[in-house]
Amino acid sequence: MPGASRPTSDERALDTHLPDAFEYFPDALILADGEARISYLNPAAERLLGLSLGKARGHLLDKVLTLQDGETRRSIQIDDFPDRHTSFSGTFHLLVRNGGGAIPVQCSVALTRNGSGATDSYMIVLRNASGLQQYIDKLVAQSMHDEHSRLLRRAELVKRLWRLLQEADGDETQAFLYLDLDNFKSVNDTAGHAAGDLAIRQIAARLKDVVRGRDTLARLGGDEFGLLLERCPVERARQRAEQLHRAVESYALHWNGETFRLGVSIGLALFKTRNHSLNAILAAADAACYQAKRNGCDGPHIQEVALD
Repeated sequence: MPGASRPTSDERALDTHLPDAFEYFPDALILADGEARISYLNPAAERLLGLSLGKARGHLLDKVLTLQDGETRRSIQIDDFPDRHTSFSGTFHLLVRNGGGAIPVQCSVALTRNGSGATDSYMIVLRNASGLQQYIDKLVAQSMHDEHSRLLRRAELVKRLWRLLQEADGDETQAFLYLDLDNFKSVNDTAGHAAGDLAIRQIAARLKDVVRGRDTLARLGGDEFGLLLERCPVERARQRAEQLHRAVESYALHWNGETFRLGVSIGLALFKTRNHSLNAILAAADAACYQAKRNGCDGPHIQEVALD
């Protein structure tokens, strides 16, 4: 359909029965008859849809108004909207505009019915939610990520591990690694918390360079990190643990003329999802990490435990 253009005076004259306020209503307003054929667009609707009233009049709503679910991208029909209020999921519906492109919108649908209960008319209100969706996305990202390391937080890692336990093939090997930095307290005590924060950021960046895009790396708090390796063969998990260990061992913090070196103790828990609970996996990796730290400088810094 052609792009938006202002309707002619004749076209507007057909709608003189409508309140003048509709013309100045800031949100997109669409009216349709009982057969869901469009009878009116206000100027805001013309701009949002990229379509003039003259071109839209008489067309079915679902031919002009293309909506998708903001999460699944599934097509949504006007009749799919419930009569009652539904809770907000954090994602708005998407309006696919004439000429391409999709924008998030808040959508409200009201029906009037005749004496027999049949639909007599439709009123659809659309509000451009682009700015609000960006703000919500930013808040969600901030709540998921640690402010210092820019890695995911513990809660998000635990959520993904729980989801893996619910969905994954029970015969596939999975791995969870618990990492605890060695000598980090001495950095904070000697150089201060600003130096410690810098060390966390730089080490987090090194760890992130090692992992795959499908892996989940998170800061668990303080000087501890967690890594979930999905569908990861045992030998590859061991190699990843070695790579993480080298990434930290080769790191040096330079601060006010001093150089600080840190180490890391790693607990590697291997498991299959059909056999173990979330708490059992976390506890096993934590215990293995604690044992690796107890091994001391001369012992192995990576302790492995197989839960199966």
